[in-house]
Amino acid sequence: MLGLNLRSEFTGKRLSGTTIDFTNRQGTGALDKPASDFLNITYPSIDLLKTIEAVEPGKSRPTVIIGARGQGKSHLMAALSHMLRDSVVGRNWLDDWSVRLGNPAIASLALRTDLNVIVESLHLHNYKFLWDLLFDKHPNGAFIKGKWLGQGDNKTEVPGYELLVELFQQQPTLLILDEFQTWYEGLTNNKQYPWRNWAFNFIQILSEIAEKNPELLALVVSVRDGVSDAAQQIFRVNPVRIDFKGPQAKKDRQKLLLYRLFENRMQINDSDIETVIVNHVNEYLRLNHISGADHEKVKQEFIDAWPYAPHLLKLLDDQVLIATETQETRDLIRILVDVFKTAGKDSPIITAADFSITNENSGVSSLLDSVANQMQRNLRDKALRNYEAVRDATASLGTPTKYLEPILSSLWLRSLSIESMAGAEAHELQVDITRHKPIDDNQFQAELALVEENSFNIHRKGNRLIFLNEENPQAKLMAHAKNDRLFEKGEDQNYLADEIRYVLAGSGDASQSYRVLILKRSWSSDPWSDIDERDQPQNWDNRIPVIVLPSSNVSDAELGKWLKAYVPKNRNTVRFLLAQKVLENVFYDKSLLVLARAVFLAAQWKKADSEYSSLHIKYQKELRDQLNKRFDRFAILEIWNFADPQKCEFITTSHNAEGSKILSAIQEHIQRELFIPEEFKELVLASAESNHSVAQVLNQLKEPKSGGEPSVPWLGEVEAKEKIIRLCAQGTIAINLLGRELLERRPGESEDEAWQRMKGRLASGRQLEETTLHEPGTTVSSGGSVVVPPLNPPEPPTTNPKPGEQTTGNNGNEPTGFGLFGGTSSGIRDRTRLNAPATSSLNLLGKLEGWGINPGSQVYGCKVSIDKMTGAQLQELLKKLPDGITYSLDLEKD
Repeated sequence: MLGLNLRSEFTGKRLSGTTIDFTNRQGTGALDKPASDFLNITYPSIDLLKTIEAVEPGKSRPTVIIGARGQGKSHLMAALSHMLRDSVVGRNWLDDWSVRLGNPAIASLALRTDLNVIVESLHLHNYKFLWDLLFDKHPNGAFIKGKWLGQGDNKTEVPGYELLVELFQQQPTLLILDEFQTWYEGLTNNKQYPWRNWAFNFIQILSEIAEKNPELLALVVSVRDGVSDAAQQIFRVNPVRIDFKGPQAKKDRQKLLLYRLFENRMQINDSDIETVIVNHVNEYLRLNHISGADHEKVKQEFIDAWPYAPHLLKLLDDQVLIATETQETRDLIRILVDVFKTAGKDSPIITAADFSITNENSGVSSLLDSVANQMQRNLRDKALRNYEAVRDATASLGTPTKYLEPILSSLWLRSLSIESMAGAEAHELQVDITRHKPIDDNQFQAELALVEENSFNIHRKGNRLIFLNEENPQAKLMAHAKNDRLFEKGEDQNYLADEIRYVLAGSGDASQSYRVLILKRSWSSDPWSDIDERDQPQNWDNRIPVIVLPSSNVSDAELGKWLKAYVPKNRNTVRFLLAQKVLENVFYDKSLLVLARAVFLAAQWKKADSEYSSLHIKYQKELRDQLNKRFDRFAILEIWNFADPQKCEFITTSHNAEGSKILSAIQEHIQRELFIPEEFKELVLASAESNHSVAQVLNQLKEPKSGGEPSVPWLGEVEAKEKIIRLCAQGTIAINLLGRELLERRPGESEDEAWQRMKGRLASGRQLEETTLHEPGTTVSSGGSVVVPPLNPPEPPTTNPKPGEQTTGNNGNEPTGFGLFGGTSSGIRDRTRLNAPATSSLNLLGKLEGWGINPGSQVYGCKVSIDKMTGAQLQELLKKLPDGITYSLDLEKD
């Protein structure tokens, strides 16, 4: 076809891989080749030109190249390395392309000639630490390494800023780091091996040098996505961002593909191409009703995309990116090469109809099978069975179809998309099968009607025909679940977070006791932006906050820094729930996300199609079964260091529970293994000595101890109040309830009896601020003020008091205690004796208040005298006497 030739690397029977290796043992790596050979297959894409501009003399800035696997990041970095290592060849390449494209700006780009170029694919793990790479490949690396190692006790964990500046002053350097994110996320990071922390510090130093001293260091790194922790480190210095999904990327992508595939594509004249494809293009314009004003523009689009139809490239691009196994440009190149080998010599332009479903000699179908998902592979089987069914049906009718195979091939390929535009309208199929001459409209419509009538998997949706796999809704569901484009707004992450919360807290009692917070991908840098405002720290209530971290390998230093930065108060109440160490970040776990998406979609689709109800139940069970076992550890704060939070210490341990039992298991473990009653008692006693309120005690427990002392684990407000009452029941403290009553263990009362009397008496909220703790023996006046018994009571009077007067002590001969109705008890010295003349019960209650006797006061030798009463009144009085006290009775009866 017009003498168009594939590059030699694509002409063999077995298609060689398109993966870029910088160097390899066979000497076939990108940097093993001469610069001229490699640049000969390199197109000056806008991304490559921006990267060259970013390292120009006097303009250098750190550069981050962002793109998924297989999009050409490694090729771009290899080209940059070649141009700066061999500036003569690089200059010739720029000048040549400037002329080819008629773009003087390309020739104006300057190349630095003073740089030592260091290139490394970090995912190969040839070096344990980044500084090992610099020391090994920099001409003065050995000297600086020795200087660093020779610092003795002053040696830092990573080479310092000044040492690196000295290194680059001796020889300016271009440092190119490929697959930086893959390497960084795979680093171990724990207390024993804090390698990720070291890498973080070192890349931070390199970024700052590249920003402040661009004449010394030019830094270029590649990452898969711009929201990763790896990328965020470098973004702090405002680097040049080369995003492969930028507005110019798609336009450049087509030019790059054609230049990469064919050795002589640019030498073929546009006029020759136009002559070959004229009938196809004219049919496209006619059948799509393109206005005359746009004809030239559309024709040029066909010429630019030749030998492929532009609508085919768009279809493949949209479809191939959906399959989870593909690597973008890398697999698209393989597909385009294969289809050109099969159809390129015979067809004036390659369309969807050239992806034959019946040609056993073609590797196109098998190649698409290798990157398609299960639903798409099943669809090809259905297309083949439909082909056989239509062929047999038309043969029996004596009306063979001339275009059956290309029609079904085109419809099959167009049906692979799971977007709303899946399938094709009749005129799209007619365009696809048009080659050297137009097809009669009536003939095509009649043949298409036969195909549609005799195909059991072709469905009409409006004006569109589509292959469907109705008998397998599960495959359809999973195909959608694997399509990242359907969840660009993070619906899958939100749903996964909801499922985690439900697995842990459900909708029962746990949700009343615990506030479960699921942090997402940006938990370490921006944790609260996607958390409901009512769940943010400033709105926390008395529920214990349980923070579920998506990352499993989190060090004490990271937790300490996070706690200081993002939880302004009540830091001792926080509990961290951690996943198993071997698991990756929960929101980067593709299999888990796909499962969550399947549940999310099935929940929506089952409303319209009951077949998805069973799938919803199935996948929800699978998802929850995985989540039940995923989070096997928890961490609580032990040692707090506000000045240097990296020195904070946490207790991290297993809870040995699953799912909804995890939260209660953590509570039990803390109570049983980590909570030390003596420490709690010591804190409460100190508060009682200072007459602190219960609210003050609780606030003190909610904050970690300072000065390097271990904090008392927070058990929750209910548990804390119960333990305070238990100390009161033991006789260790007294509690002043709002100045109205003093809770205190009574003489002769057991701890359990006191507990039963006191439990549940502490209120909540603001009333706790008016409820105070005191040492035993304290009394409370009617106004609520505290009265402490005098250490040296006054001497007792020598005469008996008159009614209404009070004395202290007795004369040593008369008993001081009396039964309620005249009985006596043993005398007790140093007590205040009070009496009042006969009066009404209401007046006597007033006397009690005047004497400072309230429900918490202890009284002894109490005697109530009654001159005369009926038997009914006596019975009623006895019934109302409190239990737990013995009484004597002395009376006269008629």
